[in-house]
Amino acid sequence: MNKLSNGRENMGKEQLMGVCDQLEQELVGAQAVNKAYKKYLEQVIEYHSVEKYRSVVQKNREAAATASP
Repeated sequence: MNKLSNGRENMGKEQLMGVCDQLEQELVGAQAVNKAYKKYLEQVIEYHSVEKYRSVVQKNREAAATASP
C-alpha cells in the first residue's frame, strides 16, 4: 500500500502524526470495548454452564427418586 487513503497524501508530518494519535486512541478504545465484551461473554457462558449443570443434576435426582421404591 504505497498510497495513503482519504486524501492524506497531501498532509504534512504534523498532521499525519495527529491522525496517527487519533487512530491510536480509537484503537485503545476499541480494545477496551473488546475486553469488556469478552469478560461479559465469559460470564454469560459460565452462568449458562452452571445453570445447565444444575438442571442435569436436578433431573438426575428426580429420576433417582422415582426409580427407587
